[in-house]
Amino acid sequence: MSKNKTKNNTALISTRPYEKNIALFKELEGTNILLLNHPLTEIKPLENYTKFDSIISNLENYQHIIFISTNAVQFFVERLNNLTIKLPSNITFSCIGPMTKEALENKFDINVHCPKENYDSESLIKNKIFDYLQDKKILIIRGAGGRETLKNSLEEKGAKVDYGECYIRNYLPIEQKKLTQEIKECTSIFILISSYGSASNFNQHHGPWIEDYKTKFIVNHRNIASLLKSGYYGSRLNEVIVTDNLSAQSLLDIIKIH
Repeated sequence: MSKNKTKNNTALISTRPYEKNIALFKELEGTNILLLNHPLTEIKPLENYTKFDSIISNLENYQHIIFISTNAVQFFVERLNNLTIKLPSNITFSCIGPMTKEALENKFDINVHCPKENYDSESLIKNKIFDYLQDKKILIIRGAGGRETLKNSLEEKGAKVDYGECYIRNYLPIEQKKLTQEIKECTSIFILISSYGSASNFNQHHGPWIEDYKTKFIVNHRNIASLLKSGYYGSRLNEVIVTDNLSAQSLLDIIKIH
């Protein structure tokens, strides 16, 4: 991604997977914001889909399917197409966040339940569709590994829960020398972190540039903010801004204000 040099350059360091930055880079061209691609997470397909394919070949066994992310939707759809499987009509669908909801509704023309705010497992489980779960079979579509909060909460309500894990996350290091060079002429620095796993990975990087007074964080959940504040940098973090809208316009507005 090329640089956009201006007199008062603002750096936006995105730690999201490269693919998610392509559209954002185009939308930020012509602004005084220098978008820097430093992904902390890399999304990869599984080496073997035998188990996952077996699960989705028997979707009629489930009353409810929950999608954790847009990546979960993407790989789920790819495997459905590969096996020429159609969704059963009597399943309830839900997800964690609005982008995942939009991806599902656009692809399948279905009604998808999603929290109206605080996009996390704890908020999703409060939906009334989860009030009566005794002996209901629920499938959670996600990447390999992750938090167990949602599964545990559903099982406490009497549900029988399976995972359909359809991709893996590789956590990547920060190229600190390269980044230090890229931001040396910037007058303000923002770091965008949009996943809990990436935030946890970030806490392992102790670059001196992060403690600079110019550096602020933009995250999309209070849990990520809490994790950053409780990590290595702790109270030395200058500012952590929480927003549920990571569109280009929203990021521009946030940077303008701060």
